[in-house]
Amino acid sequence: MKKYLATLLCMVLLLCATFGALAETTETESDFIVFGSFEQSNSDEDGVEPIEWQVLAEEDGKKLLISRYVLDCRAYNDEKTDITWSASSIRAWLNGEFYEAAFTEEEKKVILSTNIQNTKSGNGDWTTVGGVDTEDQVFLLSWADVQMYFSGAESRKTSGTDYAKSKGAKFLGVTSIGIGETDWWTRSAGQVQTDACIVNFKGDIGTQKVTDNVGIRPAIWVDTTADWSAFNAEKYADALALMNAENYIEAASAFEALAEYGDSTAKMKECKYIQANSYMGNAEYDKAIQLFEQVDNYLDTYELCWDCRYLLAASYQDAGDYQTAANMFGEVGQYKDAMTRMKACYEKLGINVFYFAADTVNTGMDNGYSKSNEITGNDIHFGWRMGQFFMSGFTRNMENDDGDPLFIKVVGDSITLWFELEQDIDQLNGNAKLSVNSDDNGYDQYFGVQKTDFGRGTLVIRHANYQNLKTDPLIYTDYLLAKGTTAANTKVVINEEGDYEVALNYEIKDDELTHIRNKYGNYRVFFRFSVRNGNCMVYPFDVVTGAELQNTAVTENGFYLDLARSRYLDINVKRSVLVDNGAGVVEDERFNRPAKDGDQYTQEGIYTISVSNRYTGESTVKTIFVGSDELLQEYIANGFSMDRLK
Repeated sequence: MKKYLATLLCMVLLLCATFGALAETTETESDFIVFGSFEQSNSDEDGVEPIEWQVLAEEDGKKLLISRYVLDCRAYNDEKTDITWSASSIRAWLNGEFYEAAFTEEEKKVILSTNIQNTKSGNGDWTTVGGVDTEDQVFLLSWADVQMYFSGAESRKTSGTDYAKSKGAKFLGVTSIGIGETDWWTRSAGQVQTDACIVNFKGDIGTQKVTDNVGIRPAIWVDTTADWSAFNAEKYADALALMNAENYIEAASAFEALAEYGDSTAKMKECKYIQANSYMGNAEYDKAIQLFEQVDNYLDTYELCWDCRYLLAASYQDAGDYQTAANMFGEVGQYKDAMTRMKACYEKLGINVFYFAADTVNTGMDNGYSKSNEITGNDIHFGWRMGQFFMSGFTRNMENDDGDPLFIKVVGDSITLWFELEQDIDQLNGNAKLSVNSDDNGYDQYFGVQKTDFGRGTLVIRHANYQNLKTDPLIYTDYLLAKGTTAANTKVVINEEGDYEVALNYEIKDDELTHIRNKYGNYRVFFRFSVRNGNCMVYPFDVVTGAELQNTAVTENGFYLDLARSRYLDINVKRSVLVDNGAGVVEDERFNRPAKDGDQYTQEGIYTISVSNRYTGESTVKTIFVGSDELLQEYIANGFSMDRLK
């Protein structure tokens, strides 16, 4: 909270007792309390700051307060005209905008409405008049008040806040709070009726045009017999007491409830940070992660949170819970040896891992990564690789007709594409002169990716479905940067059947002076793979009721086929009918043809559905009876036996 920390410390000491006790205490220049809040640091990042008030007088259960510092810098009146306090713009602002902004509804209840006497001008030698008396919640001191409540010129000097300074408050040197003395308005008339009286930066009387911007020190009378425990200042003191007693969770909740009051948000984060570190030290990683995530980007919480995730995953691995550990290591990504540990868990679980054997090629420079030149001995990329792509979560792998990897998945599989980074992207192959550059005008000619900021490596993935319809490519910019940091959750989960094309494009920067003519180079890793469902099932549903029909089911309505999103199955449907030709009943085949997802069959007959999976060699046959024909019903009743039917 910058310079306001000192004032808050003062506040804590004073608010340790009840406010009622303060009313019985006689203080001098050190008698300050904190009440209300107003922007003072001139920063949107730390909320509004508590207002520190100097106690000028106390009587009959009430106190007269004036802000310790100049809080704003404004004109006494918007127009240069003969003016007095009662009609001034500054009075309207203090009792309107300032009053509403500085005090909560509860705080307003202890601010007393005060009869303000305005008959006198600022100086007895001046002929100006102060105007009629007013009734105000917030006001400025008169020059007579200043003389009464301050012991001399030195005690009247004050400084402007950063916010007041930004509005024009004078800055005349360095003081204990970092800002020099400034002048401030009184409510008294000045030397002429278009002036108002001020306390100048020396602490003496002065006169200033009412349209000039001068510092503002609001004054209020407050009721000290009321209950102040619900006020933000008191709540802040209680929260700070909890923090000092190391009750960090309770303190964090108390500070959080104060929202933007003072440095409450910063204190809340500090409390959660301390408690999270304590949890981490006690190996309570779940609790630590929860708190670290709540104060993301505070100090080193980002790194500590990932460390906790890694340690938690390692604890599951050590305990033999390899599935949970593998999932968590997968989320951690490239942090420490998480990828190696994840694969070790996969081995324990019997989960297959397949490494792609894609080679890196030199694509030239700024041509959309379109060339495919072999990396030779004089290339800066010769003899080392950026990393390896691998696949996990499949049931079986084989080759498709083009020789590319084909992965078979079944229910419960989660096929995932990973990249295991093997390089420090700021020091490739251990060479401090070699790094992955940020390609801010990259494009990909093959995938049709237009010029954009690729960042430090871009992963491009395109999917083609069973109709060979290619989707728009997925683009992961800054891919190598992400894979090289703790937030390396750039895994790609493959949910859909189909054929996939993958490219990793990156630009290398060479800072060797001898290579200045070839400072940059583009490189690409490209491969293809396919995914197919391993099931060999088709599901018939009644066209009217929507109920699933089991093998040998009977429906009068007919049925339709649902392939459960398995688009690469070979399906045939044969329809036969029963015919009495005089010599007996025979089964007469009417058609036997390929079928597809969604096909409907409503004609009476015996339907034989044959399904085969060309990739697994498995097959399934189902029979469905459609219709209410008497001969068909008898056939069904006789157990589908032609001999018994005869």
